[in-house]
Amino acid sequence: MSRNLARTLIGVTVLGLLAVVGTACASDGDVAAPTSTPTDTSGGGDGLSADIVGLWGEDAAGTPHLEFTSDGEVRGSDGCNGIFTTYTVEDGRLELAQYVSALKACPGVDSWLRGVRAAELDGDVLIALDATGARLGELSRAN
Repeated sequence: MSRNLARTLIGVTVLGLLAVVGTACASDGDVAAPTSTPTDTSGGGDGLSADIVGLWGEDAAGTPHLEFTSDGEVRGSDGCNGIFTTYTVEDGRLELAQYVSALKACPGVDSWLRGVRAAELDGDVLIALDATGARLGELSRAN
């Protein structure tokens, strides 16, 4: 009987692992972002929170883009994988909270925006920066 019990436990464990893996693989990559309201800690009241709201880049398949909302959310894509997070304004710079994204393979798509952690504005151009402040690329205002 202990042999049958051991087989049953192994079988249940394997089925549980398969269920977890299957659920993760079936996900479409949309991960809910934490909610927050953009906070401007620059002290300058430069209106960066208001200036950033809207779509940057083109919201089309295979094209990197980010959309900032007035309530502090960021949605977009690196051209292949979704980006869902929040942002704050600190010292005249946009800081994006860490986020989780699916890592689908998309042949022919340059996913340079995947590493975005901060941004600065230069008129109607958003300059995407990584965690070290290095420039990743640019997105133009869509409207």
